[in-house]
Amino acid sequence: MASVIETASGASARAPSRRVLALLVGVTVIKILVAARFTGTIEVQQMLKQAQVFLAGQDFLDPGTMNGNPSFFPLGHYGLVAACLMIAEATGVPFAFLIKLPAILADLMIALLLHRLPRGGERAALFYVLNPVSFLLSAYHAQPHSVAVLGSVLACWLADQGRYVSSGLALGLAASIRQHFGILIVPLAIRAGARRKATLVSFVGVVVLLNVWLLASAHPHRVLAPTWTYGSWGYTMVLLQGPRVLSLLGVPELPWATSALSAVNTALELYGFRMYWLWAAVFLAWVIARSRKGTLDLWRATLVFLVGIYAISPGFGIQWLVWAVPFWLLVDRRDAISYSVLAGAFVAGSYWQWGLNLAYGVRSITANLALLRPVDLAGVMLVGLLGVLTWAFCVRATWRLARS
Repeated sequence: MASVIETASGASARAPSRRVLALLVGVTVIKILVAARFTGTIEVQQMLKQAQVFLAGQDFLDPGTMNGNPSFFPLGHYGLVAACLMIAEATGVPFAFLIKLPAILADLMIALLLHRLPRGGERAALFYVLNPVSFLLSAYHAQPHSVAVLGSVLACWLADQGRYVSSGLALGLAASIRQHFGILIVPLAIRAGARRKATLVSFVGVVVLLNVWLLASAHPHRVLAPTWTYGSWGYTMVLLQGPRVLSLLGVPELPWATSALSAVNTALELYGFRMYWLWAAVFLAWVIARSRKGTLDLWRATLVFLVGIYAISPGFGIQWLVWAVPFWLLVDRRDAISYSVLAGAFVAGSYWQWGLNLAYGVRSITANLALLRPVDLAGVMLVGLLGVLTWAFCVRATWRLARS
């Protein structure tokens, strides 16, 4: 990574000042200290299980081997968590700490890349590392999403340098950690022009090379249906949790409405992942239209795609909220900051809410609202409101970004 940065030219190759570099490194050190202090979320144990299954040579796309917790990710994800486990076993350093380091270091590299972009600079770099979304998700949550984001940011950065083969490789690495980023090869290939074939070959080559082992699974198709949690985000939160809140408030049920809503929830829970493919088709049509007008910007296109996923998604993992942050800081910094405040509050509130499951001895606190004390109920409703507001902000942003 360092060699890539050093070989860039022009304004984009400027080195950060000592003050800025000290701040970036200082925040990174603080993140490392926070990571060492807190175990993180339940996903630490989930990724530990993923690493154990992977190293044991078992089918990591079979929910049966994952204790009922399916993780439908490309091979890069499993290689990353397995490497952390091997290091943990060799050194005695806790896995819960090591699994956070890739995201923390990826955040630092993203900030350095943002700094070197003419449209970025010091403020973009500092806003990213100090962003509550990136800070909480890498230092506390434990997730590899920031590593995939780094690959995507690097791909766009290299494309700006005219280095399209390397850009395809970087995007292939990103897509091999989180498959969602794979669709971005289309705007990248269009941008590459005469280097289109070479860009496609580099992307496809790295994706095939890194994921060929998936063919050994009995369920390789499952990577096309990413894992998500229904009813924890946006409009499906309203559909699933709304009736529970109304019932708690004493609002009488309407049998026909309850039946219809139940059918909608069931259908979305079973088939909602197809919404991603629907959005991918809409996005590609938008990309082609922009390219014909000569107005396709790779950074904006990436942002439109990612924020559009937020808007259309029937389910969610709050880790996804970091995807759009660096691109948003480059395209519309004011909206990026507004989004980060909303999303950061929602992420922090979600951590608090998840703690209530253990405190009340239930698997889902939102399915047992009647058990809550008034102060906890008010908190849960506030977290839900923050989630809906963040989603609504993303819906509005998708429309504005796509039209502007």
